[in-house]
Amino acid sequence: IYLFILLFYFLYIFAKKIEYTPSSHFNRRAILTNNIILFIVILVIFRLIQVQVFNREYYNEKVQKQAEYKAISYGNRGSILDTNGYNLASNKNIYDLGVNPSGIKDRPEMFDCIFEIYDTIGKKVDKNKVRNDIEKLYHKNRKYKVLLKKIDENEKEKIEKIIKKYKLTNNELKFDRNIERIYYKKDYFKNIIGMIGYTPREESKKVGIFGVEKQYENYLKEKKVEKKAIYPMNRAMKLPFSKDNSMNVDLDGRMIYTTIDRELQIILNEEVKKKFETSQSEEAYGIIMDPNNAKILATSYFTRDEKKALRNPIFQNQFEPGSTFKPIVMASALDKGLITLNSEFDVGDGRITKYRHTIKESSRSTKGVLTTKEVLKKSSNVGMVLIGDKFTNKEFEDSLREFGFYDKTGVDFPGELKPYTTPYKKWDGLKKSTMSFGQGIAVTPIQLATAFSAVINGGTLYKPYIVEKITDNNGVVIRRNLTTPVRKVIDEKTSDIMKGILYEVVENGTGKKGRVEGYKVGGKTGTAQLSTRGGYLKENYLASYIGFFPLDNPKYVVLVMFLKPKGETIYEKFGGATAGPVFGDIVRRITKTKNILSQNVSKISKVKKLEDSGKNKNLGSEMPDLRGFSAKDIMYIFKDTDIDVKILGVGLVEKQEPEKGTSLENVKEIKVYLK
Repeated sequence: IYLFILLFYFLYIFAKKIEYTPSSHFNRRAILTNNIILFIVILVIFRLIQVQVFNREYYNEKVQKQAEYKAISYGNRGSILDTNGYNLASNKNIYDLGVNPSGIKDRPEMFDCIFEIYDTIGKKVDKNKVRNDIEKLYHKNRKYKVLLKKIDENEKEKIEKIIKKYKLTNNELKFDRNIERIYYKKDYFKNIIGMIGYTPREESKKVGIFGVEKQYENYLKEKKVEKKAIYPMNRAMKLPFSKDNSMNVDLDGRMIYTTIDRELQIILNEEVKKKFETSQSEEAYGIIMDPNNAKILATSYFTRDEKKALRNPIFQNQFEPGSTFKPIVMASALDKGLITLNSEFDVGDGRITKYRHTIKESSRSTKGVLTTKEVLKKSSNVGMVLIGDKFTNKEFEDSLREFGFYDKTGVDFPGELKPYTTPYKKWDGLKKSTMSFGQGIAVTPIQLATAFSAVINGGTLYKPYIVEKITDNNGVVIRRNLTTPVRKVIDEKTSDIMKGILYEVVENGTGKKGRVEGYKVGGKTGTAQLSTRGGYLKENYLASYIGFFPLDNPKYVVLVMFLKPKGETIYEKFGGATAGPVFGDIVRRITKTKNILSQNVSKISKVKKLEDSGKNKNLGSEMPDLRGFSAKDIMYIFKDTDIDVKILGVGLVEKQEPEKGTSLENVKEIKVYLK
């Protein structure tokens, strides 16, 4: 404006200075025209300088926005699988479709595109209302309005074809992706696999907030890149010098292979849940571990308080373990030579006084002199106090430290609870005595399971872990978690002795409810009173059972715990009555699922083979004694024969036809009666 005012002022002065004559009229018009043209040229030059020099960055950005197309590419969050490769957590992508109202100014056909999208998806809308709403937002200078929500992959693909048809390439329509995480049997796996959600730090993106999802977030999370391309006026054509700025990278998250066995997880959860309901317990916990490497094969957690649901007490809660702690103290005493298998302990009338505090047996029948084996078989509290007396306070603390009760286990699960411990120099006189039978010490279930595993695996304490390996989508291993021995805590001879004692506990002791027909298992019951300020709650217990099998070469350690189980009698609240049968049922199902044969089957191989052309690879020429075998055992024994087997009833073999010792030469059929 100022330039035009200056121009007219200049022309006015110029016109006044030229005297008007007929001969000067032409010259005057020519000079005036030249001056106007010159001024316009100067104006254009000035504008060009302004645009190309002073405002260069601003206009470059405008041109770039008009000619450049940006597309954001996302990868998928990594999947979580069990040890056999079955999916436990996978993805389903869903999208929201949004429109930029400012795009209607240059692309009026955008409304035709939007209405065709609605028709294709099958959503009925008031087209006039949609048009008016978008135009109103345009005048308000709004940049985004959601058109459709929760679009699946197939619908997205159809919409993209329509957008391409209308050549809308400048983000007039935009997809926003959300991840819908699909969990296999969520009720059974959520407390170990975890979940994703929004956090204060990540308000617009879901991340792992619990469990394996959180622990391995950096491996699981997907990547995203922006793809840029330059277009001419005809947006269907991409210029040959247009470059794709995205790198050729794998955008997907990594694949997490856990140590969890899907079948064992289901077995553990179904059996624990069943007892959780029938016993009306407040909470219930379970864990299955491989004692030879501390791989966590399954975990279980049920609670009636939904506020506590987003945690896993296996790693994040501490409990007084009760009698399940006794094998650890006894193993340490045996290994240090403080006692022997034949040591004797006089428990008197079943009570002992320590520092003016009387410690009693849980059973009135536990009296007199007990051997080391009998102390554990009868779960003698007084006997364990006498064993604890063999230690000095420092030796006792050192033993606890060796078995890992003074440190976190280091398991790869977020939020593992740090043990609360008191140095032995601050112990009162009663502390060591009560800890000897599992009272006055708090441990996490994972600590108890790993320490117990060391007792029966030959004496090595291992670091427990949940994730076995991490791979990319091509199966290339990026990281592998290896079995990690922490330390040797007892020798193999001591471990063998403890396995024998724990077998006796199940066969003839307090752990009878955990027996499994045809299989040798070891175990220990636990009944811990629940502590409160100033004492213990009456008739409120943590009932537990920890055991292992097979006896000679343990492959599974199983721990089950029930908090405050209900029962008509006190006995029904004890570990043997509440948790023992659950352990037995879990072992029975594992033997069937994993096809673990009864130890009794091996006896058949000792019988002389049939002389006739190998009719049978397992049997001799005479009918063996089948009493005490299960139906599965019978089918295995006769699987390679031409003999038909008829099984009647359920349970174990009580009667057989033909009888033991009968020649099998011409036998075509046998019958077994189970009871």
